Amino acid sequence: MRILLTGIPSYLQRTVSGVSGAEVRHRPYFDEVRTKKELIEQVKKIANTGNYLIGEGAAHALRGHDVTYLPFWHLVNSRNSDEAYESLNEEFDICVFASANLLRPGYSADLEAEVFEKLKMPVVIMGIGIQRREGLKENLPAGTLKFLEVLRNKESFFLTRGYFTAEFLREQGMKFVKPTGCPSLFFAPAEMKRSLAALANPELASSQKIAFGGYLGSVADTIVDAHALLKPDSVASYVIQDEVVAYNLSLPVDDDLPVYDRASGRITGRTAYKHSEKWQRKHELLVFFDTNQWRSWVSARDLCFGRRFHGCIIGMQAGVPSLMIAVDDRMREMLEFIGFPYMEAAVWNREQDRKAYLASFLSKIDSQAVIDRYSACETNFRNALAHVGL
Repeated sequence: MRILLTGIPSYLQRTVSGVSGAEVRHRPYFDEVRTKKELIEQVKKIANTGNYLIGEGAAHALRGHDVTYLPFWHLVNSRNSDEAYESLNEEFDICVFASANLLRPGYSADLEAEVFEKLKMPVVIMGIGIQRREGLKENLPAGTLKFLEVLRNKESFFLTRGYFTAEFLREQGMKFVKPTGCPSLFFAPAEMKRSLAALANPELASSQKIAFGGYLGSVADTIVDAHALLKPDSVASYVIQDEVVAYNLSLPVDDDLPVYDRASGRITGRTAYKHSEKWQRKHELLVFFDTNQWRSWVSARDLCFGRRFHGCIIGMQAGVPSLMIAVDDRMREMLEFIGFPYMEAAVWNREQDRKAYLASFLSKIDSQAVIDRYSACETNFRNALAHVGL
């Protein structure tokens, strides 16, 4: 099977230097990331570093086939060239589009609609999900409605992040819709199961080497969590994903000044963000543009904890016990589908003795039931791919 993979990329696409037709040129190195300008540009390229796990998971799921990743921007830039699309339609048998929160009121999928209308081949939309489900049907942009119309009228397959998205797409008349979860869930199944087996341990509540994730620059939740779980002399390690472009975490220095240590992944420059004055612990901020480096770093932690789905998934991919705090419908849909233990933010945030509550929560986890559910979901994902011919 000759597969055109596009959409959300893996971190390897940071080496792409150019594309012509179906040919992709790669540099033998990654861009330098050292200064403020370089750091922010690298985050902007992916919007959220957690997205690299989606692209990596999608690509990994297709191994064994003849797969070429073409950046979506290339397909967009070529959409007025009939010759370019004639070449693509001859070169590939099927297109796989790695996606995430594509169905949401604030995003119009005009470009996706144009691209898929010109591709004369079956299309697999992998990992599609809904963001802000309330009033979605009434508020979907015209471009997204066109995107759905295009795919309704051709051979298309939707592998959704959960049940609610699947139900919505079936209501829109899509013929093949199957809930499978995010492809990042199945990148490292053995390590995921090891992580799940280790999570049912109340002693983890006393861990001092924790990888935190959340929304610094917006709310103080993670700072409060760190104070509740860490001793006064411990260091809070917080992994940034998109805060420097989406949540007002700024680097108040000149663009050309060094702010990042590539070897450690640590932000070394001065930072400024709402609630930063509340810190009562030593803390470090890290960001990773290489998922292998991220997994290597997190493998030395005892626990991943917080409000970021992929910030915890990467810990699980390294075999580290990870627990998420659900803050929105996106997370709930993914977590309820896969069956991972999680805590509701509204419940967790009002607990007075969070360490004791966490220990109690962990002690009640049925590891075997959770692993069995995960194994069933993995089989479901592989079967869905096989049905499509992948």
